[in-house]
Amino acid sequence: MASVLNTFGNGVYNAEYWAANMQETFYKENVALAIANTQLRDYLKDGDTVNKAYGTYPTIATYTKGTDISVPAYSGTNEYLQVATAKVSSMYIDDIDKLQNKWDQAAVFAKRAGKILSNNMDQAILAEYSNASSYISAADVGGSGSGTFVPNTSNITEIFAIAGRKLDNYDVGQSDRFAIIGPRLREILRLSVAGRETGFGDTVGDNGALARRFGFDIYYSNNLPFAATWTPDNLPTDEQYITIAGVTFTFETGTCDTAGDVKAVSDVATTLDNLVDAINGTGTAGSGTYIAVSDRDRWKLNKAGITATDGTTYLGITGYGDIVVTTSDTNDAWTSQAQYPLFGLKGAINFVVQKAPEVEFHQAELKLGKYLFAWQLYGKKTFIEDKDALVYARIDASSWT
Repeated sequence: MASVLNTFGNGVYNAEYWAANMQETFYKENVALAIANTQLRDYLKDGDTVNKAYGTYPTIATYTKGTDISVPAYSGTNEYLQVATAKVSSMYIDDIDKLQNKWDQAAVFAKRAGKILSNNMDQAILAEYSNASSYISAADVGGSGSGTFVPNTSNITEIFAIAGRKLDNYDVGQSDRFAIIGPRLREILRLSVAGRETGFGDTVGDNGALARRFGFDIYYSNNLPFAATWTPDNLPTDEQYITIAGVTFTFETGTCDTAGDVKAVSDVATTLDNLVDAINGTGTAGSGTYIAVSDRDRWKLNKAGITATDGTTYLGITGYGDIVVTTSDTNDAWTSQAQYPLFGLKGAINFVVQKAPEVEFHQAELKLGKYLFAWQLYGKKTFIEDKDALVYARIDASSWT
């Protein structure tokens, strides 16, 4: 008797179910507001600018009895903080989708948009490292030159001591000093103190607080500023690729047809133009320029604050976090990979949020639905006197994997 093969397993009779919740999205925790001065917000209930004056520094002269004192001329000048940075995240939800979708997309969007906008503010504050009067370089930790250095368990505590000394050189107060470190520095610090003390950074508290050590309130952040440069030795070849923060960009000499493809044309300058547009999501995507990365990869780039700049013969990127960059061609190398942990006095960086991240609904004209706009408005400034109260470290990130 011939056997009969049933088809019960072909899926027709199999039930399918949907989970009650959508997949979890992970976000960076924001810490920078814990170290910023937000008091100038009181002046900006309206308007967009707060001015702060500073004057000429006094001098000392030797006085000779019976002779005229030479009185120097004193003057004043002005700096200002301007609230002029507006960021927005938007989407459209049709009323039909609102009725028929299983999940509340407006609520999902509001959460995600609020997180990414807050992340942007965090990055804006930490970007003020570039205004610090002092930095820690290779020469400070036993090396040579003003470039980057590799932190390890032997020099990690020294980094804090050097930061303290550089603040002392400017007579910065001993209290309310902060340090913001990233995942790798936290790991090194944990290894350094292992066996000698317990409880360091076992948990991350409010605003990323880890512990108080070495005269600093230490905060953890995966938003430390990062920079790197990629220089092609010659025109990228077909299927050559680079990666930035886990996102791959592949050069194509033929037609671009896959997410992340970048058109390699007959000259390096134009090829780099296409690459910059692909990374930043600007320009016009297409088979002759680039194909946009996937939504998930764009999220990775946005969360890391990746921005590409075109140097004609090289690509520069800036971002935030422990970012890894790679290349498939060792002749086309990444260089100058650096991260910048920040040390200083709380309040040295002024930050005014005139509009906190918030979602607004606007009825769409001639549509059964609404536009959702999450937006914020802020300004930042490190005034000239406060620059002395900041120190950053030049960390070598070239070996990160």
